[in-house]
Parts: sequence; structure tokens; C-alpha cells
Amino acid sequence: MNNNGATASDFAANPFINADLNPPKMSGRECFARFHQKLKATQNGALRNFNKLSDDFKFVVMTLANRHNPGTFKHDEIGQPFEYFDQERRVLIIQAMNEIARWGTLLPRRFSIHECVLPKD
Repeated sequence: MNNNGATASDFAANPFINADLNPPKMSGRECFARFHQKLKATQNGALRNFNKLSDDFKFVVMTLANRHNPGTFKHDEIGQPFEYFDQERRVLIIQAMNEIARWGTLLPRRFSIHECVLPKD
């Protein structure tokens, strides 16, 4: 059973159980444009990854971007989706995410908590 209470047999009987049965009326051109807009949004790695990560991650990204360009991001903007920001600020977000990604190659996957104890001389 899924979150909506539908079982596997419900899906077998109606495979489009979650489909919008009353889509907005649009021309073929509008439909094609909407399809490509949604397709491009899912192919945009920066948009997809920024939006799926937690507000803590967004805080780190924006703090790093603000370090390089002070005052660019405000505290109340933490948690906003990638689309909320103008193109200039999205460039700063991408640069900060790239810098963080580079840090991942400089460090091992994780540190043991037991490494807080230093050896005695």
C-alpha cells in the first residue's frame, strides 16, 4: 500500500490513479512547450540538486556565496527554491556548490568520532 492508501490491485485496475484527469486546455504548441520546459527543469542538475537538499545545505551554500560576495543573500531566503533567485545569484549558488563538491574530493568520506582523542607524546 502506498501513501494514498492505494494497493497494487488498485494500480493494476487503474494505472493512471495519480494522473490529473482534468488537465488545463492548451494547444499542441503550448503542450509541447510545457513538456520541454518540464524536461529541461529535470535535466538541470544545479536546480535539481539544490532543490532536493535540506535547508542546512542551502544555508552552507548561501553562506559561502556571501563570503565571496557579501550581502548577496539574506537570512530569510534560506529554503527558497533555485528558481526563486535571479540569474546572477544562481551563478553564485552554482559556484559555491562547485567549491563544496571540490572539497569532497580533498577529504575522505568521513572521519571517526574517536579521532577527537589526541595521542600523548
